[in-house]
Amino acid sequence: MTRIANAYEEDVAPTKINLSLPGFREDEGKIFVPPTVRYVEKQMRNESMLAAEALPVWGDDKFLEAGIKFAYGTDEKRYRRDHVSAVQAISLTGALRLAGTFLSRIPSRGRQVYLPSPSTDEETRTLRDAGLEIRYYRFLDRKTGNVDFDGLREDILTAPERSAILLFVTGSMPTGLDLSLTQWKSLITLLHQRNLIPLVVMAFQGLVTGDPSQDAEPLRLMAHEGLPVVLCQIFDATMGLYADSPSIVSIVTQSEESKERVDGQLRGVARGLYLHPSPWGAFVARAILSDSKLHPAWLVEIKAMSDRLRSVREKLYDLLATKFKTPGTWSHIKKSVGMYCTTLLPPAVNDSLTLKRHIHLLPHGSISLGTLNSPKIEALARAIDSVVLAYNRELEEAQAQQLAMQIALAAAREAAAREEEEAEAQAAEDEDRMLLEQDLASAIEAQTRAEEDERRREEEEKGLEEAVRRAAERAETARAAEAILASITAGHAF
Repeated sequence: MTRIANAYEEDVAPTKINLSLPGFREDEGKIFVPPTVRYVEKQMRNESMLAAEALPVWGDDKFLEAGIKFAYGTDEKRYRRDHVSAVQAISLTGALRLAGTFLSRIPSRGRQVYLPSPSTDEETRTLRDAGLEIRYYRFLDRKTGNVDFDGLREDILTAPERSAILLFVTGSMPTGLDLSLTQWKSLITLLHQRNLIPLVVMAFQGLVTGDPSQDAEPLRLMAHEGLPVVLCQIFDATMGLYADSPSIVSIVTQSEESKERVDGQLRGVARGLYLHPSPWGAFVARAILSDSKLHPAWLVEIKAMSDRLRSVREKLYDLLATKFKTPGTWSHIKKSVGMYCTTLLPPAVNDSLTLKRHIHLLPHGSISLGTLNSPKIEALARAIDSVVLAYNRELEEAQAQQLAMQIALAAAREAAAREEEEAEAQAAEDEDRMLLEQDLASAIEAQTRAEEDERRREEEEKGLEEAVRRAAERAETARAAEAILASITAGHAF
């Protein structure tokens, strides 16, 4: 939140819009405070309530009584008031820190707490600092913008027994999503079966349907079914009490003895966080909740605020879906409840909203709907349309470039394959030629050897014939010589 506030302050664009501010805002950006609350505050100032005595560590008893009645109702068949332990806390994070610390000190359970995905950094840090081990369950289905109830059930089914499950009644933060009553009943059954602890946040009671009792029905079902509900109850949005933010942490126990034991534990935790909770906001809230004239008037104001939130959602949806025909699915905007909804846009598009159109969002593309009036709704819709179209163009160009690269790569691969085939064919041809040449050389060599062998054989035959001839000549010469010798010898004989 600080980072977003700093970025907004540093933004010099005259058209900049800050959609991260909490609560309902007037056109000039100030917190809207309902007339009944302004009336009570004026009366308190006139009565010098600013100098009130410090409250005890558990807070103002009348505020706690009125707050518990407002949250759980008056039907004693559904819960026992004398079984509900409660202490006053400071703001939502203060209530979560107190409740988280209480849960982390229960010896019979682990330290796991399951948060919806996505969750705000404030919730995550607060519960981690309270000593709990943060885990997540699937909640937002980014493809449809609806609750991923099947994923939620699967993840909670795997949670160890006695784990805490952070649940939002009257709209989650930062998505604005909520379960249907049928889904709540199914989830309550699952929590019972798995022996899990619902850590419930109820920040916008009355702003969903305009009827606080109807909005609180999931909480009252949990209490009626005997679940060990740990409730963090906040009045900031419905009373405009952001400067002095009273909250209540209440726990539904099963007996008066258990309540007394939990009272001591909660007060022990509170004493370690603060000694005295602030009285101002608690006195304002108790007056609104318990006064027979102010309370009905405030309920009318809540209905008007609820109608305004519904109108903002419908106008934003109509501008995107009908007037601008912005690409995408925008039905999730109308389905969200409470003070928030999400753009459901990719992070790069949300960044473009801030960097190029000077629309400063909460993390996860979340919008605080109380900041929007008619001109701002139109400006937001135009900005979303502009960045979505630009993103789609860039995406199409990137896809075209990727396709061109794929085609070029395929062509290069085909050319390389052809070259490889040609090289292989040439290599085969060269090898055949080489083998042919080798065969020819071998044949020539064999022919040469054969001719040489024939020549040697002929020479040998000639040599043999010459030797025979000479031998014959020698024999003939010898015979002639013998004949001569014989004739000579015969002459002497006569």
